[in-house]
Amino acid sequence: DFCLSRGLGDVYKRQFMSSKPKLWGSIASPYVARVTMFARLKHLELDIEKAPGGMGSDEFKKINITGKIPALEHNGHVIAECETICEYLDDAFNEHKVAPAEPMLRANSRMIARITDLYVAPHNTPLRPHKDPANRDQAVVDSVAKEFEKAFSYVENFMGPGPFAAGDKPGIGDCALAPFICMLQQTVFPHFDEIPDPTVSNPRIKLWWEAMHSDSEAKAGVEEYDAALREFLVYLNNLMAQRAK
Repeated sequence: DFCLSRGLGDVYKRQFMSSKPKLWGSIASPYVARVTMFARLKHLELDIEKAPGGMGSDEFKKINITGKIPALEHNGHVIAECETICEYLDDAFNEHKVAPAEPMLRANSRMIARITDLYVAPHNTPLRPHKDPANRDQAVVDSVAKEFEKAFSYVENFMGPGPFAAGDKPGIGDCALAPFICMLQQTVFPHFDEIPDPTVSNPRIKLWWEAMHSDSEAKAGVEEYDAALREFLVYLNNLMAQRAK
């Protein structure tokens, strides 16, 4: 208030805008990828560092009390939760505004992000023990397949006018959904015929996926996460093989 009252608001704003935010986390996390993809859309550079001591460690909890990634550190403050971080970046850095100006489009984009978190994300983990057809509980697979079918019908229903999740440019909903589609394309769709890839089988989601690959920034974000996840899964599989010995 003092700065603004003295006419120094622009000076303060320039100092605020010049401070580069630090993002704690690993790009192989779909939640971290949501933020890095969003930052790409804003043409905003982030310093990215791994959580000291690892996610959930006492050391990292001194930075983010929840111990979860991502966490954003900016101007002496820490912000948790990927959705909040993205909204903060859009508010704090006014250039290249990502959120649509039209309220309903903003709601559509946020709904896609919310649906991703509530109805898409939870169903990957229960399938992990069932990838081998010889040791598969088909009842579990069938149940999860129904949940994915519902989830993608929700996605289709709440997508706004295309081609993106809400309108003619990517936003928070696109940054939320895309990493999970990449993850499922690597970990679920190739292993379970009961769960088709909606970017192939669903016309609206297929249109969206094509749009994500036609936009240079969105495509770069998708490819960055896809490569990071692939590398992490190789590391994880090798680690599990060593432990099995």
